[in-house]
Amino acid sequence: MARQTRKWNPGDAANTFIRVILSDAGTILGGITEDEWEQTLAYFNGRCAYTGAKLIEDHVERDHAIPMNREHCGIHLYGNVLPATKEANRQKASKPYYEFVKDQNLLDKIKAFIKHSRYQERIADFGDLQHYCEKQYHTIKELCEENKEYLQRLLPADDRNHEVKSTHGQEAALSAISREPRAQTLPITLCPQSKEDFKKALLRTKEAFITEMYQDGRKEVHPWHAKKITERSNILHNLRSRQKYRQGIWQEMGITKVHVSIKRPSE
Repeated sequence: MARQTRKWNPGDAANTFIRVILSDAGTILGGITEDEWEQTLAYFNGRCAYTGAKLIEDHVERDHAIPMNREHCGIHLYGNVLPATKEANRQKASKPYYEFVKDQNLLDKIKAFIKHSRYQERIADFGDLQHYCEKQYHTIKELCEENKEYLQRLLPADDRNHEVKSTHGQEAALSAISREPRAQTLPITLCPQSKEDFKKALLRTKEAFITEMYQDGRKEVHPWHAKKITERSNILHNLRSRQKYRQGIWQEMGITKVHVSIKRPSE
């Protein structure tokens, strides 16, 4: 029987590192005390913040209104930790609260709570965490690739060739079984850099410019007519949902990164 080795994805390591960064940020700011948690439960009247359903004792889950991931960069801190039922927590998954909650009254109540907690003011000193985490994510992925290359160089030539052939064979087999793209994320930067500032500007202009950078040094600029963008829109998710920016496709097209600006870039 052929030996099998568990394959770890560099993206898994990078995502774990992002959670460490966000966890450290929450710890530095004090996280959430038991008294603050009791205040949170009292504010929502012992009900699920997302659905309004009455919470059953010992079945209450603590969920981050803004998820702790590299796309949203929520922090485990008073104001961002809400009570939820298991079902609501599972359904919400990695969405931010404003993309999951449909009831306007519940949505307003959550917004008021976050504002009252001064959550946004407390994390403001960290600056643009999303930009920082995005940079660290790609740094860790690159480090994983460098480590792999280093280990390969330590092997005798025959073993290196075997490893390369094996890797190519695995990729070919996976490609034949499925056309699912590799787990990579297209680097996208914004100008203005802050997602909130960019969104505010885009809501005013309803137009931006997308600059695509290619492996061969080419740059292509395309106008983005963003008439459907609203205050609740997720800008990066909207961009990455485009067919050519989906995983596996942008790599095949030779795109290396994308920059989106409100002003037309100079030629």
